[in-house]
Amino acid sequence: MKTFLTITITAAVTWIAAGLFHGIRTGTERLWMVSAMKAPGGMAIRDIQADMNAGRFEVAKEKVDALAQTWQRFSSGPDSCSGAGIGDVMVTFSKIPDRTNVEPNGPANRSQPFRSQTNQTSGAAGSDR
Repeated sequence: MKTFLTITITAAVTWIAAGLFHGIRTGTERLWMVSAMKAPGGMAIRDIQADMNAGRFEVAKEKVDALAQTWQRFSSGPDSCSGAGIGDVMVTFSKIPDRTNVEPNGPANRSQPFRSQTNQTSGAAGSDR
């Protein structure tokens, strides 16, 4: 009877310890996954929103495509379920050319005409005759 009781108690303690270890491990992995996705994913979305709000739709589209490719790598493949899969999305974004200084329709302020002459006074303004 003593041997049976020892085996039963040992099995119960082992089962509880294994369950506790598994629960802690699963919780830690879940927390890590959320933090590995949450920060870079949120930064990527805010970056895309900033481009959309600034009217840089082509850049925003490139970033959406890059995010989709990064997500594909994250959800399947060698980087599956690793922070590296989604963590480098901002590195990918940094390689997309910034087109903020491009003026496709002429000067930035179209209400003022562009003049090549500088500081010229009119003939009528300077004459006392």
